[in-house]
Amino acid sequence: MEAAWLDISVPFGEEPSAEAAGASEARPAEGAETQAGWLKRAAWMGTYVAAPPSVELDLEDMERLPLTATVGKARVLVLDDVDCIRADSLAEYEPRKGERLLLRTRNSLREWWKQPQEDSCVMLSDAAAALLLERGVACVGVDYVSRGGFHAEGTRVHQKLRESGVWLIEGLDLSEVKPGMHELVCLPLSMKAEWGLPARALVRALRD
Repeated sequence: MEAAWLDISVPFGEEPSAEAAGASEARPAEGAETQAGWLKRAAWMGTYVAAPPSVELDLEDMERLPLTATVGKARVLVLDDVDCIRADSLAEYEPRKGERLLLRTRNSLREWWKQPQEDSCVMLSDAAAALLLERGVACVGVDYVSRGGFHAEGTRVHQKLRESGVWLIEGLDLSEVKPGMHELVCLPLSMKAEWGLPARALVRALRD
């Protein structure tokens, strides 16, 4: 019997996250153009996918998303005993070329999306990001949103990974996900955006 699917998405536009991030509107105004603009600005208010930037467009372009980037086997690593995900913590798991990794930290346990943003979120260090790039990881999923600005370092690490061609899934709820291999399905809206685009993410455990 196959394992059940788990929805690991954080609802788009959660009220506390929107207010804490300084969003001027908790709901989009009328008008298609206005709504599209609001959607692009507010993408990081829930689970979203951030693409490597398009040099030609100077925008993230989800039309370039290869399905294999965010759909397929993914390995969940549990790092809920650290204050910051460091290179040595990740190195123990031996990240592999082309791998999709979902990093579960204590962020998921505290339901950060229901609280004002603060500086205590566990994030990737510069050295950990460099290790992931060195190993050639294709996709990284994390249980926080760097675009919301928990730390200046979060945005810097986010940019480093994106600019090196890594697809990012941010704002995940991994609280119910066990370590090990899973099947991942995560697809964002198909449109051009300045930051990232809302996505629905599902996983189910794979048999050993």
